[in-house]
Amino acid sequence: MNQQAVDQLTRRAALQLGTGLFGLSLPGYLAAARAGQVDPARRDYSCIFLFLAGGISHFESWDPKPNAPVGIRGLWSPQSTNVPGTFITEKMPLLARMMDKVAVIRSWKGASGSHGDASKHAMSGVLPRSRNQQFFPNFGCIASTLLGTRQPGIPSYVGVPVAARYTTPSGYLGPAYSAFDVDGDPSAKNFEIEGLRLPRGRFETRRSLLDQVDNLGRLAAAGNNTLSVHDNLFEEAVTTLTSGAIQKAARLDEESLAVRQRYGMNIYGQRVLLARRMVEAGARFVTVNHAVQGGLFGKGLTNGTWDNHGWLFDSMMSFGKRPAAVGKDKTWHEYKGPGNLPQLDMSLTSLLTDLEERGLLDTTLVVAMGEFGRTPKINKTAGRDHYPRAGNVLLAGAGVKGGVVIGATDPNGAAPATRPWTPVDFGASIYHALGIDAETTYFPRLPRPTKIAEGQVIEGLFA
Repeated sequence: MNQQAVDQLTRRAALQLGTGLFGLSLPGYLAAARAGQVDPARRDYSCIFLFLAGGISHFESWDPKPNAPVGIRGLWSPQSTNVPGTFITEKMPLLARMMDKVAVIRSWKGASGSHGDASKHAMSGVLPRSRNQQFFPNFGCIASTLLGTRQPGIPSYVGVPVAARYTTPSGYLGPAYSAFDVDGDPSAKNFEIEGLRLPRGRFETRRSLLDQVDNLGRLAAAGNNTLSVHDNLFEEAVTTLTSGAIQKAARLDEESLAVRQRYGMNIYGQRVLLARRMVEAGARFVTVNHAVQGGLFGKGLTNGTWDNHGWLFDSMMSFGKRPAAVGKDKTWHEYKGPGNLPQLDMSLTSLLTDLEERGLLDTTLVVAMGEFGRTPKINKTAGRDHYPRAGNVLLAGAGVKGGVVIGATDPNGAAPATRPWTPVDFGASIYHALGIDAETTYFPRLPRPTKIAEGQVIEGLFA
């Protein structure tokens, strides 16, 4: 390209060319943002997404069925809550005293019984068109990209310990827009984030992006916000690496012992506390893969699960003791702390309490959901299997109406008895809470206009 051609290249043309060359998708958004697709009053809003990986049982959480046949209703009884007429499982006594702060959607309905496809659907609001498709970005990636960084030095999108299971969170946007994953055990005395090194590919993608735009003609004329976003991506990476802000946010020892104990002095409770500190420090979207690791599925720090195909009633409460019925041919991994259900009860209620006391609940959306529900029929190993046709989801904060139950399942918990609300509707609702207009915001670079969420905001969810 000669100098005359460079001089004639407009900044818009450079960006359009850049989109084709580098797979850059953010500029396509910026024009839309200027057209008013993001509510300015909500630019400071955040989300903590507790992904209950493996699929939480709606029967053993927020939609008990005490009048169902024995082989369906399970072992536990419902308990009353501080919202008259609303009952949840007896194994979540702390949440029962805070139901006036949350909304539960009982008529959730998914489309896939596969962990992979169902997780992609639940975390992006878009059903994959083919198996193993990694195309559409997760909510966190879209929110982070569209709303930008709230605080220099704090990543906009954080995964604890990973942003997503069974999917690439950034999808076709590429690694430059992926989450910052914070692995490790926050309950350990030596836990720290050492410089939060970016994945090499992500850091080099950002540097390469700047170099290539610069090579198009050094079109960095003042006054154009669109091109400057490329520099901002690079500056964000450098600031995160060097400012020490995220390292400070990860200093859980700055919290009182009483607060830490309330969340649970274990890897899972402390991860939820870490999420609160990240949002308080300026993170836009934090996903916590919340599941205790133990039982039949092996030990590990990232792959805990709610996937209780066997011995569900033992496993949801504790992995500390091998159930007598577990065959000798099966490996049982012991974990001495609380199981998934009491851990969720402790950490979720502590999170809501902290957010409210710190004045953050009005601007922080809290979502707790898995990728599907569990089968009505209890199987021969006292577990429940994958079940996409019914489930439940809990939400709070950011304008969500507290003390409400939306929808219902039939008496056996097999299907919605009222209007079903699907992942596409949760997508529209999550974006609405964050101030993003899903009706007029489209994915960039697709052959035809495709909304970031094709569903509707859930009726009765917001005040």
